[in-house]
Amino acid sequence: MELAQTPRSLRLDRSANPLGTKRGARIDVQDVVTYIEFYAGIGGWTTALKEAVQATFKDVSKPAPSLHCCAALDHSDLCLSVYQHNHHPVNKAVRIEKLTIEQLKNWNAQIWMMSPPCQPHTRQHSNQAKDMEDPRSSSFLHLCNLLEQLPEDALPELILLENVVGFEESGSCQRWRHVLASRSYSVGHFHLTPTQVGIPNDRPRYYCVATLQSLIQEESLLRRYIQPDPPNDTLFLHKSIEELNIVPIEKADDSLSSIQHFLNRSLSLEELDSLCIPESILKRNAAWCFDIVTAESKRSACFTSSYGKFVKGTGSVLYTGSDGKQFDLMNPEDRQFDQTWADYLNLEKDLRYFSGMELAQLFGFSKDFSFPGSISLKQEWKLIGNSLNVRVAARLTELGLRLLCKKRGHV
Repeated sequence: MELAQTPRSLRLDRSANPLGTKRGARIDVQDVVTYIEFYAGIGGWTTALKEAVQATFKDVSKPAPSLHCCAALDHSDLCLSVYQHNHHPVNKAVRIEKLTIEQLKNWNAQIWMMSPPCQPHTRQHSNQAKDMEDPRSSSFLHLCNLLEQLPEDALPELILLENVVGFEESGSCQRWRHVLASRSYSVGHFHLTPTQVGIPNDRPRYYCVATLQSLIQEESLLRRYIQPDPPNDTLFLHKSIEELNIVPIEKADDSLSSIQHFLNRSLSLEELDSLCIPESILKRNAAWCFDIVTAESKRSACFTSSYGKFVKGTGSVLYTGSDGKQFDLMNPEDRQFDQTWADYLNLEKDLRYFSGMELAQLFGFSKDFSFPGSISLKQEWKLIGNSLNVRVAARLTELGLRLLCKKRGHV
């Protein structure tokens, strides 16, 4: 999909965009859809949006809307170099915590997408109850303040947010819910993992989809997932969206692909050598904690930004032996020491890390995605480990678009 060169608002009363249509008009075919990706990383939400637009309008005879990125913001130049390599130039000069109302009004984006810092909300963080005091929460809380203050005619029509499980119990999320309710958004909260969309990887995450109540298609069959969300009420979490092929987790095994579909069979000898697990790590006492999978496995552990740096709880490694050996996937905290774990395994020959591009495939990125040549393997692991699963994000983006979009037939 080609990116539009100039944004087009859907609302006539926005003076910066004279081509806009009336307030209350929804995204339609041949429109230009404008968006901002906050905490852009390597562009997971942008990739998801592209896929969602194509899926939403696949049965429409006219061309799907074009996309225009108003801004892609991240504090990391490394992330932005990968984003730009795969998408388009980015706004390097603006930090999220320094954004102003005027900047957001000038960008005039219909869609906001974000994955705020997860560190204040992870299980490893010892002060989760004080997440709002954590400096890493400041940029997100600043966005909350800006959304609360934006003029009504500058509000985004669709907001998409991803974070770790546990974010929904935080003070930051409570603040977020208050702001969304005050600006008349309907909201859906979700706990989803990639196995529910056919990808053999466990990465449970919290997702939020918010749309302006006044713009929702009342006849949509998907309305039940997005409702007014009084912030003082108990948060209700959806665990599937079967209409969009996000199946309940208990049914996920029926549609899972095996790991072999995500492997790069054309890795060079040099690349394979770089993926070998160093002998110094294999000889550590902690090596028994490796989560080992094979090409035939239909599960893999959650990959983190510490993949390749630590053993326990950072992601799976691949056993390539031809002996038919299989391994069970277990949570790191459930594993018990087994001094015979490596018996009969040729670890130095048959055990390796996944490549950065193999992880990208497991995270739902398309085969068109790539890393710049200047990025090292360890940097690839770190960048992917901090990203989101594109396929899950695309289905949720499609949910929001289908609630807002006019198209032939009913959604």
